[in-house]
Amino acid sequence: MATHSYDVLIVGASFGGVAAALAAAADPKVRVALLEPSQWVGGQATSQGVTRWDEAGMDLMETTGSTKSYRDLRNAIRAWYRANAPLSAYGKGQPYFNPGFAKPNYPFAVDPSVAQHVLRTNITALAGRLDLFLGTSVVSVAVQNGSVTGMTTASGDTYTARIYLDATDLGDLLPLAGIPWKIGAEARSDTQEPSAPSEAHAEWIQPITVPIALEHRPSGENHVLPKPANYDDIARSQNFKVGDGDISGVFAVLPGGQETLFGYRQYVDSRNFAGGAYAHDRSTLNVGSNDYQAATLPTGDPKKDAAVYQGAREVSIAYAYWLQTQCPRDDRNGSGYPNLMVRTDAFGTADGCAPQAYIRESRRIDPMTRVLQQDIDADSFPKNTPRARLFRDACGIGWYGIDIHGASGPGTPSIGFSTLHFQIPLGALLPKQLDNFVASCKNIGTTHLSSGAYRVHPVEWAIGEAAGVLAAFCTTQQVSPKEVWSRPDRRASYQFRLLARGAPIFWWSDVDFEDDPRTYAAVHLCGVNGVFSGEGGLSFAPSDTISASDQEALNGRVGKNLPWPSGTMTRGQAAIFICEQMGWPVG
Repeated sequence: MATHSYDVLIVGASFGGVAAALAAAADPKVRVALLEPSQWVGGQATSQGVTRWDEAGMDLMETTGSTKSYRDLRNAIRAWYRANAPLSAYGKGQPYFNPGFAKPNYPFAVDPSVAQHVLRTNITALAGRLDLFLGTSVVSVAVQNGSVTGMTTASGDTYTARIYLDATDLGDLLPLAGIPWKIGAEARSDTQEPSAPSEAHAEWIQPITVPIALEHRPSGENHVLPKPANYDDIARSQNFKVGDGDISGVFAVLPGGQETLFGYRQYVDSRNFAGGAYAHDRSTLNVGSNDYQAATLPTGDPKKDAAVYQGAREVSIAYAYWLQTQCPRDDRNGSGYPNLMVRTDAFGTADGCAPQAYIRESRRIDPMTRVLQQDIDADSFPKNTPRARLFRDACGIGWYGIDIHGASGPGTPSIGFSTLHFQIPLGALLPKQLDNFVASCKNIGTTHLSSGAYRVHPVEWAIGEAAGVLAAFCTTQQVSPKEVWSRPDRRASYQFRLLARGAPIFWWSDVDFEDDPRTYAAVHLCGVNGVFSGEGGLSFAPSDTISASDQEALNGRVGKNLPWPSGTMTRGQAAIFICEQMGWPVG
């Protein structure tokens, strides 16, 4: 038994947890520990098998709609493929190479083992500032006078830090730290959400899925699995089918569809590669038919949790068998695709199943700021409104529909809504009860409904990155997270640290970090402070000039007459000028 002291302690190497660790350890003055119970890092992008990343707004994902570190991760994955796989002429010619899809403007998709390799490489590059402890579970949390004072692991070791981050997929630290939390559906009287039920339903938790990896082998090959012992009962209870939302066929898009079952989470598109080990398409199954219907996580009991995972795993194996033997073929000429082969190398498991369940819904903190359905739901705003509710404490952005998967066992109904381009408020990461604790994954202050938009890859990464930058900022400035949230000057300095990394905090479609970091920071700070609000759309037009009437309007928005210089000034230059006058840092 030993005591380990760090500046920042992060529990959970989820996708958000890794983002938090890399962001915090980017500060050379900060020492970070990342604790993970499993042998994997990366959560939904790796061990949970969501191989096609849940992204929206692909026209902006490669530029202004994601953080620079998120884009850097994707580019590092692309570089791995270029160095280790024989690309075809088509693959080499893709403007933004996507291993899983040979078509433009499609969500990024990657082999989970490759994604983990790149993430581990990035972690190793920060050795000396970032220590990774795999196979390490926290079993108790010590709290005194409103602050966490230490955490103890199953081995008996104690870890202390200035700032503690819960980046577990299920908010595992919340009950250990005595933080009030919620899961499932809140009552409408609690949130005023138009789609919330009249009464709270804590059992309405989104289902888990244990994806299984498959390869589309040549016709005539036979890779049919042994029939699972409980197959008939599983097939009946899960109601196996091909169609799901936009999915219509297994390999062909049939009338009424836009996606294929195999293509939905495809992570190798053979057209991108010049044969060899990548001669055939590969995918994972993560659709309604293998969303586990009988029960979900967390149960509150590790043994019951393990049983739920096992049940979900058996469902995915049974679904793969159904696709091999009984599903209607796209050409309606017979049943089943025996040439579907389970890939065991994707996860290093004997059955090809993901080693962890994909978690859609977590315990959620009682936050300083709670994001509600009406803050982001498109139907809650006038027509043609480009952005969701403005949060001046924004620490990130995201865009994805409210997507609630249903489960018959807990009775969870399926719900789907379009959203406007939204922000991540810093107050949603901070629990009311503790001063040095930050939620850093799916456990932030959302609701059952709004969490359906904040759970996806780029948003979880942005949440983790924001939490890591906050932890490093608090360490070096010797302030608490709540001081940063409540004091405008501290908040502006923290937001600038994010912007200096290329992490957006306001939705602009035409202000690139790589073009001019100073203008980028100024335009974002003006955006979150309501100076330039972009009512007409997502564009800012930084090169356009401002007029005398524009200057008067801006004076009104900042609440004072600014000493505007004479001569022509662009909107980008005006943003920098305003920040300088208001004392907002822009570098």
